[in-house]
Amino acid sequence: MSFTESDIQSRLQAGFRRQCLFAVTILLVEDSRSASEAIRLMAAESGARVRRADSLHAAARHLAIYRPAVTMVDLGLPDGDGMALVRHLAAATPPYGGVVAMSGRERAEWRAEALAAGASACLEKPIPSLAYFQDVVLSVLPAAESRRRDDRDIAVAGRASVQAAFVDDLKRARSLLIDAGVAKDADTVAYCAQFLGSCAEMLGDAPLAAVAARRDAAGLLACVSERLDDAARTRLGAA
Repeated sequence: MSFTESDIQSRLQAGFRRQCLFAVTILLVEDSRSASEAIRLMAAESGARVRRADSLHAAARHLAIYRPAVTMVDLGLPDGDGMALVRHLAAATPPYGGVVAMSGRERAEWRAEALAAGASACLEKPIPSLAYFQDVVLSVLPAAESRRRDDRDIAVAGRASVQAAFVDDLKRARSLLIDAGVAKDADTVAYCAQFLGSCAEMLGDAPLAAVAARRDAAGLLACVSERLDDAARTRLGAA
């Protein structure tokens, strides 16, 4: 088989892209399966490996076993404030390097607090490009100048694995919202609004993001149910 100069260049560029985070282990503390899958795809494209914890409790189990090169912490978690984990990692002896705080909220609302708490960098969701993701992770790694990347991008929102994970997120949110309605639990409704808003921002679902911003339980439940019905019809159509 013969290769043209263009083929060789493309393969070299692909190799550089995958090498830029080669052998980097990322602990991703993120409750959304769809957001986690999108980040996993970006990390895999860059050569990194992602281990996921969906809560502060799960993160503690991971950190008791190994020390990741990078810890990415979503600030809205089901069992507490991600900012507390950022502070804990920064205050550890020795402190954990490579701590990246993440949120789908407006950057001005949380960036300064996260950096003051000890985060090495901040990553705003939705992640606009593979290059942005790589730049943020590289910024917290030692000897980052020895790692190379190119400026090509990948689309993750439409990937089947991300969409399947989004359906799981919606099912979880629907169950929580139904239980919260029975118990009149405003805290759970607020968590679901934050959770769904973050998922919507990550996947570019503007209508869901708008409903989540209003924090209306009935509106959220209706919007979630509509998307689950749409997903079910899509699966039936594909069968």
